[in-house]
Amino acid sequence: MKKKNKTICFTGGGTLGHVMPNLYLAEELKDNKLIYIGSSGIEKEVVKNAGIEYYEIQATKLRRGKFFVNIRVPFELIRAINQAKKILKQTKPDLIVSKGGFVALPVCIAGRKLKIPIISHESDYSFGLANKIILKFSTIMCVNYEHLADEKKNIIYTGPVISNAFKYSNIKADIKLDLDFNKPTILIIGGSSGSKVINEAIWGDLEKLCSRYNIIHLTGKGNGSKHKGINYNQIEMTENIPYLLSISDLVVGRAGAGVVFECAYMHKPMLLIPLQNSQSRGDQVQNANYFYNLGCARILDEAKLTPSTLIKSIELALPNTKEMINNLKKLDISSGKEKMLKLIHEQLDKH
Repeated sequence: MKKKNKTICFTGGGTLGHVMPNLYLAEELKDNKLIYIGSSGIEKEVVKNAGIEYYEIQATKLRRGKFFVNIRVPFELIRAINQAKKILKQTKPDLIVSKGGFVALPVCIAGRKLKIPIISHESDYSFGLANKIILKFSTIMCVNYEHLADEKKNIIYTGPVISNAFKYSNIKADIKLDLDFNKPTILIIGGSSGSKVINEAIWGDLEKLCSRYNIIHLTGKGNGSKHKGINYNQIEMTENIPYLLSISDLVVGRAGAGVVFECAYMHKPMLLIPLQNSQSRGDQVQNANYFYNLGCARILDEAKLTPSTLIKSIELALPNTKEMINNLKKLDISSGKEKMLKLIHEQLDKH
């Protein structure tokens, strides 16, 4: 039986992939007092819109290839830990739930100092730098990929945390679109803030794309343009990704864990354009290769991305969508939300 009137502190930010799983969990934990510690980043607006009490700290992260900038990171981390510690002492949470990212690190360090239990989650094929450290302070670390659960005793394989909105029975069609139902529908997702290179590849030969396909193009907030075309649907941001996925024959986009697992959950074939290793720690390349090797996705190297290679890659992917769907069904990906909720309640019952 669930105990009420507990206080849960969520943390994680930088991208929506670090925020939305926390909010999916929070939806089911409203009987408790919920707070969120984040930065001034994308999570601030999203969490506040969800009606959760928000506390901001001045978190910082390592900048790749920026030696002199990184010299001050340890001092900024100490400042952020002290800020988080002050908030935690004030709010007295019974549990910290961390989704990772640079903002979660000082919160988890402060939480450990105050002996607050921590349940954390890693979405990617390998641990990010922040989560490598957070793992040391976590009571439990939940993971999306089963192979990571072999590393230490406090790691539990749960799978991805996915909202109930992604169940076909719950999908609501509340977006008006210009679609020709005789054409395949391509959904393009460039990540929570959009992708300039993917956007430019779409706009580079929009007329040819629209002559062959319905295009639903999520450009990212502030990245809209005046480009128009028949069957071209440009959307900066939307909360109804489940509906757009449900009507799409192929999803083209980055390979962040949130997107790839939501596509896999809904058995949607993917053409992935992962961030190159020079732009990230390589997690997107690992995520993309995992689903490619299982026959669930195709990959287009960003270095080779042009309007013509994009169209060619779509042409090559579409005849294989039935095979990709069958392979996705074999994976039997289910939401790990209920497993994480069970772990959360068990920790709250102990506190």
